[in-house]
Amino acid sequence: MFKRICRIALFAAAAAFCLPALAGGATVSEAWLRYVPGGAPSAGYFTLTNEGDRPLTLVGAECGDFGRVMMHRTIERGGISTMRPVHEMTVAPGKSVSFAPGGYHLMLMRPKHPLRPGGRLPVKLRFSDGSTLSAEFLVKSPGAR
Repeated sequence: MFKRICRIALFAAAAAFCLPALAGGATVSEAWLRYVPGGAPSAGYFTLTNEGDRPLTLVGAECGDFGRVMMHRTIERGGISTMRPVHEMTVAPGKSVSFAPGGYHLMLMRPKHPLRPGGRLPVKLRFSDGSTLSAEFLVKSPGAR
């Protein structure tokens, strides 16, 4: 009996060690990608909520279906829109930040295969403490908001 308990405990410890760290208190909702035909970059949108008791700092994202993922912010001045890179985004405890058209967004570059509206892709968000959070993003048509 003792050997069995030891094996179970050892297995549980090994499994926990092999799992990626998850961002404590972070949740993602309304996650979607804008479909753009022809292999052009896609934009990713979502709401990130910090339900924890410490600030969370988002420092990047990755998606195996794209060669590169960057965080950007669209800024409009004098009727001209420009995109600026965002290197980190801090979300206070109990607060949310929206990545939405016309504001913060993910730029997903170099798609590895054609996307289809209605498809779903996994995106992993990376935080400054080394933790990650995976979310499934729905691919929507070009006119979606």
